[in-house]
Amino acid sequence: MKGVLILSLVLLSSCAPTKELRKPAISRSAREVIDAVNNNRYAVSTFDAKGSISVETPSFMNSGSFELWLKRPDSVRVDVEGPFGIHVASALFAHDRYVFYNSFKNEVMEGKFDVRNMPDFMNIRLDPSDIVDTFCGTRRFLPDESLPDSFSIDRDSYMLLFRHDNGTTRYRVDGENLRITSVEHIDFTGNVWSEEHFEFEKDGNGAVVPESIELNEVSAQSSVSLFYDKVHINKPVSAMVLDVPADAQRITRK
Repeated sequence: MKGVLILSLVLLSSCAPTKELRKPAISRSAREVIDAVNNNRYAVSTFDAKGSISVETPSFMNSGSFELWLKRPDSVRVDVEGPFGIHVASALFAHDRYVFYNSFKNEVMEGKFDVRNMPDFMNIRLDPSDIVDTFCGTRRFLPDESLPDSFSIDRDSYMLLFRHDNGTTRYRVDGENLRITSVEHIDFTGNVWSEEHFEFEKDGNGAVVPESIELNEVSAQSSVSLFYDKVHINKPVSAMVLDVPADAQRITRK
């Protein structure tokens, strides 16, 4: 009887399902990970998407739907609608400058693309050279980030940390699709003052596309979140210009 019981336990254990653990290719070096991430951007020349957007700052909070177009090397256009399809605002970022149109006020703001010149509700730190990569999900490492000060593997992701003059930057890279999934900017006291989060999925053609993006300026208590419903890659995009009424009031910030 005891032998039968032991045999039964053996058979049951051999039939029990096992969960396959997804691990990154640990043979990749830090240099290989950095190169693979940076090369992803060359697969996307144009990009358009629709979805929902949420903006929060200490003085402003709103949400709605958006339509976004981008074109390399440096152009991004966004239209935002509120409830019932009411046009709320449009923005264009191109050639290190921005143009923002507020349809409720019939007001246009424009100036150099610099966080110090941006309207309060757009108080998110973005480098002009990174804006295209950020919104199409091909966030990359900076030119001087070629050798990390720390490199490790956490479950199914690579972790890379770089020390800079103003603190440290910590990246998490998905070990399968080799996309950056989070970026944390940390000051010298160890506090995170800015962070970025990216989630991805595969489209019908098997291409990796963004599912959601969150930009959180912790120190300014400001955030922008985008949730993508429809995404198209490398298809013709509409003209990268804003349709602004001739009687709109213009405000220029140098």
